[in-house]
Amino acid sequence: MLALVVGIGVAIVMWLGSSFPDAGTTGGAGGTGGGTTAAGTTMTVAHVHDGDTLFLDPGDGRDELKVRLIGIDTPEIGDRAECFGAEATARTRELLPEGTAVTVIAEDDPLDQYGRSLLHLYLADGTHLNRLLVDEGYAETMFFDPNRDFEAEFRDAERAAQAAGVGLWGACR
Repeated sequence: MLALVVGIGVAIVMWLGSSFPDAGTTGGAGGTGGGTTAAGTTMTVAHVHDGDTLFLDPGDGRDELKVRLIGIDTPEIGDRAECFGAEATARTRELLPEGTAVTVIAEDDPLDQYGRSLLHLYLADGTHLNRLLVDEGYAETMFFDPNRDFEAEFRDAERAAQAAGVGLWGACR
């Protein structure tokens, strides 16, 4: 049984690894207006679950991917609702209406412990969505090894959002 689980896990990692370029090709993009990607995979937004979790259609006949945005954490909604969770979810849905084409880039570890694809999302204008949510105070930073490509930038953006009291930093703290 363990061999089957490990085999499935390896197959998923190989499948995801073949679908997404390494984030090292981004050239350190960041900021709300910056963030051009050198390479990436285009997918379509199927549904936004909450501020940092969504479903993407890879457009090649495969099933939708459940995605967790790398480097950020937004307040919870639903039974475990937290301050500013509804606002964070609404902002992500505003930025990513169903059918929106996005560019995605993975880092070294393509999956979290729940099997969600860990990705950076870029809007059509090159805006790094993950970073934008931090800049606007809808998310705080949260990094886990080995996925730390934008950690310094995100932490600086979080400090600026806190100092300005924007988003959750003004409403909840």
